[in-house]
Amino acid sequence: MSSENVEVARRIYEEWSRGDFSNGEYYAEDVDFDMVDWPAPARSRGVAAMAETWITSLGAWKDFRSMATEFVDRGSRVLVLNHIEARGRESGVAVSAEVGTVFTFEDGKVVRLALHWDVDAARRAAEAGV
Repeated sequence: MSSENVEVARRIYEEWSRGDFSNGEYYAEDVDFDMVDWPAPARSRGVAAMAETWITSLGAWKDFRSMATEFVDRGSRVLVLNHIEARGRESGVAVSAEVGTVFTFEDGKVVRLALHWDVDAARRAAEAGV
């Protein structure tokens, strides 16, 4: 099942790269969405709340882009290393960072999506299942 999990993570990132954060079909209804250590950390539960959290978070940025650079299969978890670029909507400050995302799957659906600003923390979380 883990190779299918990687493929789902790839499809999600393809949609994100086009600016589409709206597809809820890949997620469990009660998905745990956690922007663990982002500049404005946030956590929500459920597809609708996740979408609202995304919209709020992305609203702070202009020209936000997230480009996956590596997909690491960890069985029920997929670690995605990615590069983000954005500009602060109010400050105009350009941001370029390497970050990590950990998808946790059960029965083919994402049950937890954790975004880490700290790549090492993302690696540890993918290994430990946190």
